[in-house]
Amino acid sequence: MRFHYALVDDILKQEEFDRRIEEKIAFHGGAIDETAAALLVVEELGRSHQKIQAITNSPSLVSFFGKVVQVTDPKEFTRDDGSSGCVARVELADSTGSIPLVLWDEMAAGVSELEEGSVIEVIGRPKKGRMTEVHALAVRETSVEITISDEKPRSFASSADIDAQILMIDSPRTFIRRDGVEVIIQEAIIGDPSGCARFVTWEPTLLEGISEGVSVRITGAKRRSSDKGVEYIAQDETRILLLDDPIQFSFSQTHEVMERGIYSVRGTITSLHPPRQFTTRRGESSWVRNLFIDGPLRIVIWGDRAREPFLCGETIEIYNACARLNRYGDVELSVGFGSAIRVVPDETEERVIEGVIILSSEGMALSDGKNLFLIEPPDLLFSTRYRIFGRVSGRRLVVDEAEHIPIDPGSLRERAAALTDPSLSPSGVRH
Repeated sequence: MRFHYALVDDILKQEEFDRRIEEKIAFHGGAIDETAAALLVVEELGRSHQKIQAITNSPSLVSFFGKVVQVTDPKEFTRDDGSSGCVARVELADSTGSIPLVLWDEMAAGVSELEEGSVIEVIGRPKKGRMTEVHALAVRETSVEITISDEKPRSFASSADIDAQILMIDSPRTFIRRDGVEVIIQEAIIGDPSGCARFVTWEPTLLEGISEGVSVRITGAKRRSSDKGVEYIAQDETRILLLDDPIQFSFSQTHEVMERGIYSVRGTITSLHPPRQFTTRRGESSWVRNLFIDGPLRIVIWGDRAREPFLCGETIEIYNACARLNRYGDVELSVGFGSAIRVVPDETEERVIEGVIILSSEGMALSDGKNLFLIEPPDLLFSTRYRIFGRVSGRRLVVDEAEHIPIDPGSLRERAAALTDPSLSPSGVRH
């Protein structure tokens, strides 16, 4: 009874809960046991068990039955206060879908007692900032039977309305369908206190007039959920309305990223590797790049985004990225399909800078002899001297106007002489 009381302990005292259970048993003439009576009381109080498909991120507790599909070994870690912790994940499924269950400390240490195919009853709380993920408060094995298809259920679709903040909007792009028809697709990343999701529309005018950072209500979209995250697909009836009240969104901390799940994080680049070209299984050419934020968390960027310029010391934001263990057993975040990454700009300062255009490891840059600035847009001539009128943000320079500075042959001769004979001054006079 104490197990089910956890579902209603915020609205009912233990004594009242026990009394109602006794009344239920008496009402049914003793034909039901305490567990069945407790379930009836919980249901009357509006806290009945849910199907996995119906579970949404909310501050309320959730309760459900799930068949154990996969169990991961417990993993020990050290908390910020120096204490030791343990975490494990179990994938549960029913006829409507699947969901990750996160177990902490004592429950995580006992995860080896769970067998694949067994059914457990769960009381838990959706974790703020994660999608379709429940953190267990109480778990117990049951005799309930759940039948699922041979293929693990991964997704479901339904019409949905959502209030969210527009976090990022991609530019419209052309897409060739399998039937050869050319269509236009546009994607965005949206977020609310529960996490973020991908929004897709085949009608780019739907996002016209919508800017990043605003809060909106999206109505009539089709919702899909899987172990790779949540996405909303625009339908003919989908509409986007601006909201006056802001919708909040928060990032996960880098130390919270475990070996499975969908995360959005923000951090400072501490080291990065150059992009590397490779051939996909389809025989196509693509790119991959590794960088690290806030020390130990590896970020793997796939596709054309791996060729975008990044600099050590810059702050980046990553949305809707999938966590996994790499071949070395380390946790990494994979920025691929359905994910987004961007550099957070520093304060902008208008500057006039003279320098020479060179090719750096991150692309076209301006060297003024002391500093190196990445050029945006990169359409100037290499090995050419310019006077740039633009805006500096960190080590990036947005060019508003570029004035070519002709090279003075006499000055070049003086500089060459100084290099070959250090005893000569810039004027060419020996001291």
